[in-house]
Amino acid sequence: MTSVLAPQRLTLDAPLPHLIGGEEVAADRTFAAVEPSTGRTWAEVAAGTAADVDRAVAAAGAAFEQWRTSSLDTRQACLWEVAERLTASAERWPALLATENGRAIREAGLIDVPTAAEIFRFFAGVVRDLHGRSLPCGPGAHVATSPRPLGVVAALVPWNSPLISVAHKLAPALAAGNTVVVKPSELASVSTVELVRMIADVFPPGVVNVVTGLGPEVGQALVAHPDVAKVSFTGGTETGRRILGRLSERLVPALMELGGKGSMVVCPDADLDTVTEDVLTGIFAANGEVCFAASRLLVHRSLHAELLERVCARAERIRVGDALDPQTQLGPLISRAHRDGVAARVAAAVAEGAELCTGARVPDLGADLAGGSYLTPTVLSSPEGTTSASCEEFFGPVLTVEAWDDEDDVVRRANDVAYGLANGVWSTDLARALRIADRLESGMVWVNTWFATPLGQPQGGVRASGFGREGAASTLLEYTSTKVVHASLDSTRPPMWT
Repeated sequence: MTSVLAPQRLTLDAPLPHLIGGEEVAADRTFAAVEPSTGRTWAEVAAGTAADVDRAVAAAGAAFEQWRTSSLDTRQACLWEVAERLTASAERWPALLATENGRAIREAGLIDVPTAAEIFRFFAGVVRDLHGRSLPCGPGAHVATSPRPLGVVAALVPWNSPLISVAHKLAPALAAGNTVVVKPSELASVSTVELVRMIADVFPPGVVNVVTGLGPEVGQALVAHPDVAKVSFTGGTETGRRILGRLSERLVPALMELGGKGSMVVCPDADLDTVTEDVLTGIFAANGEVCFAASRLLVHRSLHAELLERVCARAERIRVGDALDPQTQLGPLISRAHRDGVAARVAAAVAEGAELCTGARVPDLGADLAGGSYLTPTVLSSPEGTTSASCEEFFGPVLTVEAWDDEDDVVRRANDVAYGLANGVWSTDLARALRIADRLESGMVWVNTWFATPLGQPQGGVRASGFGREGAASTLLEYTSTKVVHASLDSTRPPMWT
């Protein structure tokens, strides 16, 4: 692979292997990794099978006893070392991530790499507080609880922020004493394999494994495997439902971080300068391919026209282009099929009555980028919120702007979607903002900001956005079960039997 110290086209010379039991395992078949900026194949990735999954789960199972009995200071040291290696190799990752999924290189360097490192540092600290409780159950008993690791965790990682997502799954699962088999998205597998390659000697062999491949083959085999104790999945809601259907057959627990349809509720006293910046970040960061993107803008009618004009003017100035170009602000979507799907949903909303204010074009960026999957930043106006653009997740750079008059009505409209991941409120009246925030039905509500996800703040949703929380101290408990030991200190028994 060419150097990633500069924004240049990358090419992997050898097929990417699985990583199983501390060894690199080649595959008989591969599939192409396609660069969204150009449409070219830049790597070949191992196409796994059910047999590869069996081998990886067996390796993780064999390593479980050693890892679950490891001391907390050992786990802390290992997690901290991962963070140190990520930080030391920070210049290596942005070009790889931009090549892999089309996220602008400036974002990959500014956000993805330091965030992934901080996730490992956070859980390196939190792990030292992993403990049980002594429960007061009367003078005749000593009752104590202890958190126990579950076993082999299957971590299914999405394509949109793969480095951050794999950190969110590996760090707490390993801190709690589990072993892991990771299945990255077939659209963005390289960064996950490269990360685990880089940290292979940090953990005992088999503690962390990676099997790459297609969902119907590798994903299904991993989810259905009888020795998998928990599934941690980030991805689309429909895929999540299918996974839960399979897990219900074995009553296996899961953590599900699924889709969203985030609403930004703008009150009549909001600071429009701040709101405008937050809107642009909320929907156009990461190409809009984020589960908690702010894809609905619910603006008080007194501000609707002005804010719509501001946002459209700024959206038209966003620099769309090659993800490897440091000047690019919005890169390509993950694939041409996904780009075309987003464009089709925009067209459907327009046919239903939404007004296309700007965007929804495939830009002409020259011959070198003609094979890329680009779409210009898109703003739809649908004041009454009656089209599909107000309820469907587009997962792209598409914003729908609505108008409201009544507080009860805007809360109802914001909640009238299947999802419940993230919402936001903008107002200079904090009492008003908190009152509305309390009524919004989502796992996360931001007030006068968006995308604020410091480590320690739980991330997750309700309803069709899933369940479970990542990024917080309580996440450790997602990867444990509670064991109770009740010791009787009293030999007396009630006279129940003759």
